[in-house]
Parts: sequence; C-alpha cells; structure tokens
Amino acid sequence: MSRGAGVEKSTASASARTCGSCSACCTVMSVREIAKGMYEPCEHLCGAGCGIYAERPGSCRTFECQWLRGVLEVDGAIETEMRPDACGVVFHYQPESAFGEMFTACEVEPGASGSGHARSIIKGLEERFLVMIVTPSRDGEKGPGERSFVGPRHLVTRATAVLWSRPTGRLPPH
Repeated sequence: MSRGAGVEKSTASASARTCGSCSACCTVMSVREIAKGMYEPCEHLCGAGCGIYAERPGSCRTFECQWLRGVLEVDGAIETEMRPDACGVVFHYQPESAFGEMFTACEVEPGASGSGHARSIIKGLEERFLVMIVTPSRDGEKGPGERSFVGPRHLVTRATAVLWSRPTGRLPPH
C-alpha cells in the first residue's frame, strides 16, 4: 500500500472538503493567540465543533491539515479514511521550518503513525522530505510526548542533532 504514497496536487478542490466531525487539530495543534499548547484540548471545543468559530484566532482560520487541502494520497487515491480523525494522525506541511521543508505528523491516537493509511503516507513522504513524528504524552500530562524524525538520512541527522542540542529538546523557533 505504500507504493505511490505521498503528496501530490489533487484534482479535487480543497474547498470541496470540510472538516465535518473531525476536530483533531483542535487538540493536537498549538494556538499561540489563546495560549493553547500542543496536545491540550481547546477550551472552545464543544459538541458542535468550535464554540467561537466566527471569532476563532487567525492561526485557526489559516490552518489546513494536508487532508483538508486535498494533497495526501495513497496509491493515487485520496480517501476519507485518511482524514485525521480516521487515520489517527494530523499531517501538516511546513515549507520554512527550522530544518527547511518538512512535514509534521502529529499522532491523534498513540501509535497511529505506525499503521494503516498513516504509515503509508509517512513512507511516501520520507523518501523526499524530513518528517517529524510527534506523539501524545503517555504519562497523562498535557503536551507532546516524543518527537522522532524519518526521511533522507542527512536531514534526519541534522534535525536530530539540532533537536537534542536545545534545552529540554525544544525545537528552535521558525
């Protein structure tokens, strides 16, 4: 299934996709404007989605996961099963990270990056790009757990060296 997995321009219009019942980014992504950290459920998340949708912060307005943008594919197909709440991973493209062009794969469910559609997508991406896999904290604490890198060896070596040269393993600002 990993054959052909990766990022491609989709013929499907990004505007044709909606989040629907998915609210994975509302937990895994950080939002500076409201001091929400990674892997902290947003205080504005309610049963109907975002309770402040019309007034949501700018970073929420502009964020689009790779599924929503319509650029993830496995074997040439873009499937609903690859939506973050279904595959268990939020994929985010960062064209100008501290390491250059990079993808972040934030697990919604522990271990999700190692199986199913998420693993197929990561396998396709790591052939050409640095991919940082972020796991939820396993000790019940808020915030991210472990970070690991896959991708071309020279990029992984550099990213790992930079990550571990920082106090408490924090990434440099981008």
